[in-house]
Amino acid sequence: MSNTIAGLLGGVVGALISALAMFLGPLAHQRQIARQERARADREATQVQLQRVARARTAIRAWHDFLRRALTDLEAGLALDVERFLSQSDAMRDEARAASDELLGGGLWIGSHQFGAFEQVTELLRARHTGRPAVGTDGRTSLVEEDLGGRAALSWKEDLYHSRARLNEDLLSHVERLRDTPVEVIGTGTTVRPPRP
Repeated sequence: MSNTIAGLLGGVVGALISALAMFLGPLAHQRQIARQERARADREATQVQLQRVARARTAIRAWHDFLRRALTDLEAGLALDVERFLSQSDAMRDEARAASDELLGGGLWIGSHQFGAFEQVTELLRARHTGRPAVGTDGRTSLVEEDLGGRAALSWKEDLYHSRARLNEDLLSHVERLRDTPVEVIGTGTTVRPPRP
């Protein structure tokens, strides 16, 4: 092969490589930008879901604390204003359900039956209230622990605690999956490793 032909072939190959680089360079850059955009969108979606989990945990904690205080008052011999209790409990239940419904966007949902003792305690108190005559001077219906059939409040508090613990484990497992890292307990240096199903 003559030097002229070799030079010509070298020039053609060089031109093809340059043309290919001019085409593939921007394409690779576009792919890199698309990967970065997907990663950013994934991080944002994860952050939104973590906020939804936080809202659900807050709503569940508020409902739990409210029901626990009501049962503690009953144990202490204090009368429970049923109308006020049911109104507040229903509002907290609605908030917990709304927070649960928001979790659906990230692939998690707490069904009504999973609230367990939360629903059960409210409904048992509602049932005990139904048809009772007004007790207070202001015409309001009140319940005392004897109306529940003895030391029911203590047992119901334990049921509430276990229901909340199960929900907490499920939510922490979800957070662990979202972040792909265990949840660390502040101040202890340990991680929470909820049981895997």
